[in-house]
Amino acid sequence: MDRKRIGAVLVGLMLALACMSSTAHSAAKCSPKSYSQARSGMTSQLLATGYSKPQVTFLMRNADRITSALRADKLNDKAKACGIDSARAYVLGCLDKQLFPLRAGSSSQLDETKQTEGFWGRKRLAERELLYIGHFHACLGAAQRFLFRG
Repeated sequence: MDRKRIGAVLVGLMLALACMSSTAHSAAKCSPKSYSQARSGMTSQLLATGYSKPQVTFLMRNADRITSALRADKLNDKAKACGIDSARAYVLGCLDKQLFPLRAGSSSQLDETKQTEGFWGRKRLAERELLYIGHFHACLGAAQRFLFRG
């Protein structure tokens, strides 16, 4: 990636992290959706905003793998009342708030493929996949900080 794009990605991640704290403070509330409902909604949103079916399959498979590693016995006292399904749905709900206002037909620049260190098992990812992965990990971090014990 050239310096301008790296800078743009870093600014985006910094904004996501800044927004994450306000989203994360509402994390003590139970997610109004189940994980499967949040997953279905995320899949539809991704497809509607220009992600291809193979990209969506790749991203959601990895999101499922990572969120399934979140353990119910590690929930903090506030989150225990909601349960692990709610905590997992929180990650996708946060991601939905962070990633979308991305509009349908978003810039084709997001389709450019970049060589990476091997994020999520791939060394070549489209910029839109990198955008999703960055925001996903910001939301996962918020969930771990506010819903789970140290």
